[in-house]
Amino acid sequence: MERITLSHGGGGIDSRNLIDSIVEILKNPTLESLEDSAILNISGEKIAFTTDGFVVKPIFFPGGDIGKLAVCGTLNDLAVMGAKPHALSLSLIIEEGFSRDDLSKILNSIKQTSGETPIVTGDTKVVERGSADGIFITTTGIGVQLPNAKPSASKILPGDSLIITGSIGRHGAAIMAKREELGFSSTLESDVAYLGDMLLPMFESIGEDVKVCRDVTRGGLSAILSEFAHSSNVGIEVFEEEIPVDTDVTGICAALGIDPLTLACEGRALIAVAPDQADKALEILKRTELGKFACVIGSAVSEHKTMTHLITGIGGARILEPPAGELLPRIC
Repeated sequence: MERITLSHGGGGIDSRNLIDSIVEILKNPTLESLEDSAILNISGEKIAFTTDGFVVKPIFFPGGDIGKLAVCGTLNDLAVMGAKPHALSLSLIIEEGFSRDDLSKILNSIKQTSGETPIVTGDTKVVERGSADGIFITTTGIGVQLPNAKPSASKILPGDSLIITGSIGRHGAAIMAKREELGFSSTLESDVAYLGDMLLPMFESIGEDVKVCRDVTRGGLSAILSEFAHSSNVGIEVFEEEIPVDTDVTGICAALGIDPLTLACEGRALIAVAPDQADKALEILKRTELGKFACVIGSAVSEHKTMTHLITGIGGARILEPPAGELLPRIC
């Protein structure tokens, strides 16, 4: 009998196989699109609707905590679809014996991070000691999609430019460094942040020329590039020297033998735009603190369809695939 393993939650090949099996049972046209938010036409409005669960360990980490992560993760799933957030729900599963002080810290973090997007409904459950590893959070978000925003992973064409909004792998590396059993001493902080203030002006300006936008989470850049290539049936070429990776991230990855391209971010987006709009998109992104290091890292091509090639610094190429197995349990 096949059983679920941690690798099914890692954002790589096993995760995709599990999601495909779930969608096969529950399938409907909206679900099958597998976008970060469902887009529902209600009374003439394009309503973006998304939900996400968060089980990060440790629950407090450099640069954030499970509360900040939950809010940013859900709001970002709206933002990458070009949707302005309107409201959030909050569901808590709390383990018996969990610290009330820690709960207050998490709730205050949620309140501060959500800002003008109110928490309007929720649910709280308490489970027996040993059943939840502290606290699990599920958040749901709704928003209204901008009229000219129509991103989809199936819309990429050969020639479209690929933009990353900042250095990759910081969240996964920060979680790794924080875990006491790994013995790292590091000041590295997670990149967890809300992306809407950076992305929505881009959608407002160039609209449908934003072919697709994704926040780079589980599985890292490799997983999202692979998803783009498969969904649009194009080849993708990215240049190793153009992909920004901070030295403290590369140091941790080198010590553990991990590819930074597979590490999660929580405050970065990968965007495909029409080639004649790449400069305009970069100009808009770079106006913000979060997007000041945005850059083009490659493009879609007509060759080697469904495959992603990483062009190395010496001109060679290797195939990038989504990670297999579980590299880093409980990063989000």
